[in-house]
Amino acid sequence: MPKQSKAIDPHIAWTPDYCKHCSTCITICPVKNLEFRNDEMCSLGKCTQCLLCTKYCPDFAIEVEPKKK
Repeated sequence: MPKQSKAIDPHIAWTPDYCKHCSTCITICPVKNLEFRNDEMCSLGKCTQCLLCTKYCPDFAIEVEPKKK
């Protein structure tokens, strides 16, 4: 059965079953958009779609939709 992603922002999907709560995505985000609240990933609505969280997540738990040109 495929793992279920949760939309935490219009551009961001998080897959809790893949996430090990290492906080790499939180640390790497240049605008400090992500945080954990009660073991759930939350977006603060500041995503610039730079894709750094997606690129550096060691568990492929977070996906950001690329900016449209």
